[in-house]
Amino acid sequence: MPPTTPAPAEPPPPPPPEAEAGALLQPVIVQAQPKPDLPQPVAMKDPTVADQAGDVYDELAQAAASIFAAAESETAPEAPVVVAAVRNVLTCLEEGDQLLTETVRRRAEADSWSRRGANVAVMAMRLGRAIGFDERRNLALGLCGLMHDIGMLCVPEQVLAADRLTPTQLKQLRQHPVESQRIVRTFGKAFEWIAKVVVQVHERHDGSGYPKGLAGEEIHEFARIIGLVDTYEAMAQPRADRQARVVYNALKEIIDQRNSLFDRSLIKALIDIVSIFPLGSLVKLNNGEIGRVVGTSRLHPTRPTVDILVDPRGRRLPQARLLDLQEEPMLYIVDPAIEEGVLTRG
Repeated sequence: MPPTTPAPAEPPPPPPPEAEAGALLQPVIVQAQPKPDLPQPVAMKDPTVADQAGDVYDELAQAAASIFAAAESETAPEAPVVVAAVRNVLTCLEEGDQLLTETVRRRAEADSWSRRGANVAVMAMRLGRAIGFDERRNLALGLCGLMHDIGMLCVPEQVLAADRLTPTQLKQLRQHPVESQRIVRTFGKAFEWIAKVVVQVHERHDGSGYPKGLAGEEIHEFARIIGLVDTYEAMAQPRADRQARVVYNALKEIIDQRNSLFDRSLIKALIDIVSIFPLGSLVKLNNGEIGRVVGTSRLHPTRPTVDILVDPRGRRLPQARLLDLQEEPMLYIVDPAIEEGVLTRG
């Protein structure tokens, strides 16, 4: 009597998204272990922490640019270099919010999709840290942030430049998450899980997003975080066709959408990060000076650090003057919602 063939064992249940991400990211992480020709994590405790934060930001921006260049040339990005840059961001964020401050200061320079990807990655990783992500998950989140809108490379220029989109143009624009997914898939198996995230970045909590109208827990957690951060950054980012929204008002607008577009818990975490006076916002002091918030204090949230840009007589200063309101008890903020246009007057 021939031996019976045992029935195949049932496949194990699929791993949760973060476990899947970790498993598929592993080949990339292994490649990115320290090597002589790779950038090493920056020791952020050095006295020149501000300069180092700038270096870390520049490295991340270069990594993002290399990813977009790879997409345009239909090649794969250098995974070890990209992962090393994101690791340096994590190291920097562990030491404080200097990199977040640097990102806000560079916001006006974010005139490309790759640079905007770098900004979103930094803010997303800071948010991930705030909600308790471990290093592996935050590294994965940062990689997704860098590539979240890479599909915008496929949107026709006339669509991007249009003041008012036609129905056809709107359909073309809303196709870009699918293009992001397609492009990232061409980078190889190690990036496959990132493709599953970037296609969902423009989905919304109430199902009103695109391309599939996913809602709530149907949306990957990474995509929910990046979607919120991307919206905040877009509101605060000046463009050729408009000035940035007042950052204070941008945050208020997001809060007003807490029951529809975004996860309430993530909005709360974002508010905790950007403070009462959000990083990047323009504020007016009781002495008439106007400055941009570049640092906040958890202990004294009403007394941020400000780059003074305009003197009491309304004249633009040739060089910003750093002012820590914790050290100036006689000065305080009287207007938290100054329009960006004041910087072009006087």
